[in-house]
Amino acid sequence: VDSSHAAVNTVGKNMSVNASEVAERVDALVARIDGMNAEVDTFYIFWAATLVFSMQMGFALLSAGAVRRKNVQNIMLKGVLDACLGAVIWYLWGYGVAYDADDGRDGHEANPFIGTGCTNYALAGHVTHSNCNSEGQGAYGYDWVSWFFQYAFAAAAATIVSGAVAERCNLSAYLIYTTGITGFIYPVVVHWVWDSAGFLSANNSNINERWGTGMIDFAGSGVVHMTGGMAAIVGAKILGPRRGRFAPDGTAQPGFTGHSLALTVLGTFVLWIGWYGFNQGSTLKLIGNGKTAARVGVTTTLAGGMAACVGLYIKRMLPPALGGTHVWDLGHTCNSLLAGLVGVTAGCATVEPYLAVVIGICSAFFYHGGSCLMRKLRIDDPLDAFAVHGVNGLWGVIAVGLFTKEEYSYVVDDDGNTAYGCFTGGDGALLGTQLAGACIEIIWVVSLSLVLFLGLHFTGMFRVPVEMEEAGLDVSKHGGSAYPENPEPDMAAYKKKEEPVTTAS
Repeated sequence: VDSSHAAVNTVGKNMSVNASEVAERVDALVARIDGMNAEVDTFYIFWAATLVFSMQMGFALLSAGAVRRKNVQNIMLKGVLDACLGAVIWYLWGYGVAYDADDGRDGHEANPFIGTGCTNYALAGHVTHSNCNSEGQGAYGYDWVSWFFQYAFAAAAATIVSGAVAERCNLSAYLIYTTGITGFIYPVVVHWVWDSAGFLSANNSNINERWGTGMIDFAGSGVVHMTGGMAAIVGAKILGPRRGRFAPDGTAQPGFTGHSLALTVLGTFVLWIGWYGFNQGSTLKLIGNGKTAARVGVTTTLAGGMAACVGLYIKRMLPPALGGTHVWDLGHTCNSLLAGLVGVTAGCATVEPYLAVVIGICSAFFYHGGSCLMRKLRIDDPLDAFAVHGVNGLWGVIAVGLFTKEEYSYVVDDDGNTAYGCFTGGDGALLGTQLAGACIEIIWVVSLSLVLFLGLHFTGMFRVPVEMEEAGLDVSKHGGSAYPENPEPDMAAYKKKEEPVTTAS
């Protein structure tokens, strides 16, 4: 009997040890899977950020194609500086203004208007042994890659403005306004809408601070595109049109079209590719969000494609009095495509594919109307930045309030009920919030842009002198044309001298 009890005790101990080992192995396996998932999400955002950053190449190509031959170097240099200067500004303070990572830490209370925590200013909280009261570096790099992702967005917002003031804006003025937009105007809007403490944020659970339901602007129709577009129209209006662009009676004059439709088309395609990082990457994680990311790819493609097709026929079929030309206009088609992409960006994750088609159709008409309006007002916008980004950025924000599906919505009203689009059965709470948010953003951007651009105007810094504009900025500012003629060298000096002919006597 004693031996039997001993055997049983031994088996029990072994089972206990085995169970403990199994539990440890399970915990280790779970931790390893969690780590792999975290690294997948980090790589996913890095991939998306790289696509968004590649949009700088698309903007450069599009801008170069849309300006005259004599100004290509100038506009492309500004594109390069958008990326370079924007990186420094976003690192030093732009990211900190946009995102407060310290809410609830050591008694810090986030501000609903602007980021005030120290962690994201110069990434102070991500540096080992920093005096900033933060949790330090993340284990899998997601904190680092988040900075890169948001930087790519910020650079895109600043680039929009450069197209509207192309061919006559001074480079030093450009550096100043880019600093203002990237460092303050844009990141404040980001904080309102995308930071969890922002008063327009869908992620703000404090109903005493949050306006309405909080805005749905999934990838930035309003935050990025409308911000850039509204700043663009203010800058273009204050700067004035290119010399000779409009006749005394207001008629647009020929000779100001872009020098290369080939570059325009290439730029459009590069931007379209980058838009998949822009929209799909805004899920911010792949694990658990794969289905949403896949649907976003579908809605993004349909809206852009439909807008291009409709825009092609708008320009072909409408009479000249309504802006038609009765030709198959390639440039107008490309801009219509971009307008459709802008229009669906806010709601790409919350609308059904057929409604993305509707958004694309409307975007084409809104782009055409915005472009005609700019010419009517005699505001010179060489790249139609306002019509593409400003008008359709606003349309994208409104479209969310009309078409968001209940199952895809991620906002609630003060009573905790899901808010969704008016045309899909909603009660209007979401639409009201979208309209109010868009108005607040426009007032903010236009007001600060007026201060910024009027300051440059009255100091005489904004516009290049007449003789430089007429000669072209490439020759007057950058040492020569982007397309040097390189005449053939004189080859006579290199010809072998003929030996004198001698004859035998």
